Amino acid sequence: MIKLEIFQLLEGMITAEPIKCPNTGSILLNSGSKLTTAIIESLKSRKIQIVSITDQYTLFVDPVDTMTKELGRLLEDGILKMAPDIPEANKSDKMVSVSKLARKIAKRIIENRNIVQYCVVMKLLDDCFLFKHAVNTCIISLLVAGAMDMVEATVEQVGTGALLHDIGLCEMPLVINTKQRNSQQESLWREHPTYGYYFAKEIGLSEEVAEIILNHHENWSGNGYPKGLSSQDIPIGARIVSICENYDRLLYHEGYPHYKALEYLLDERNKIFDGHIVQVFTNSLAVYPLGSMVRLSTGEVGVVVNVRKNLGPRPVVRIYYNRVNRPLTTPYDLDLDIKRNILIDKVL
Repeated sequence: MIKLEIFQLLEGMITAEPIKCPNTGSILLNSGSKLTTAIIESLKSRKIQIVSITDQYTLFVDPVDTMTKELGRLLEDGILKMAPDIPEANKSDKMVSVSKLARKIAKRIIENRNIVQYCVVMKLLDDCFLFKHAVNTCIISLLVAGAMDMVEATVEQVGTGALLHDIGLCEMPLVINTKQRNSQQESLWREHPTYGYYFAKEIGLSEEVAEIILNHHENWSGNGYPKGLSSQDIPIGARIVSICENYDRLLYHEGYPHYKALEYLLDERNKIFDGHIVQVFTNSLAVYPLGSMVRLSTGEVGVVVNVRKNLGPRPVVRIYYNRVNRPLTTPYDLDLDIKRNILIDKVL
């Protein structure tokens, strides 16, 4: 046992003796308790000066604690990248408040250890397809739901459903996650929304969240799965997640350029996707965030300097390098809404 001053405490330390309130003498924390950042701050606020711990150099941090921190960082950074706190960096001033709401709700989602535990499993099974895809889908879905002026509780349901939309795959062979599936594997693949629904119910998530997971592969036209729902019969949260997870999948698993992924969403309006939500997506989110370095179809390289002027994936780009990567003596601005024959080929 060792006694440490309050400012020396670290998350993960274990108390060796009960901690008592200096004013009332009541026990605040029993011996054997693991300290968290919140507990340490609470002890400071109660003017606790000295705490006995079992071992100064042994920290008891489990994978869920580690994942909670990682998720918090990834969600915060991802939301701020797509919707910064600077009005001019967004499609509208409204997105600043939407971004703040999304970050607030993201923190609330990962307070649920059952949710985070599934994220640990996804990362262990497939860091790219399952875990990173889940995080990206959550980020985009929170922003779209916020842009649709949904109440906080509903935005939280959408974000939770987005983060866990593929948890049904956690109980399936890894070969199921490959692009080239045979008919038997495809049949099993189509069961993952149903698996995910029951997993969500088992860990006490709401029916609304479970329904988002169950229905994220339903199509507007009615030829999706598992139940073949169509249009307004598909829960709105599932419609949001469908658009956002498809967009991320096209970008990072199919290798689509951003403009082609967006064109796909637009082409499939009122066929696969809810056309209104697609419109909210394209009107609210900066497809190429301010400051992104991009290579154009001409081979030139520049930086996105204005996302507000034009709708869709056609920002103003300041060109700094020519097509053979030589720096220009005088950079110049190129408005892609005027130069319609030039596209952003790649984000660097």
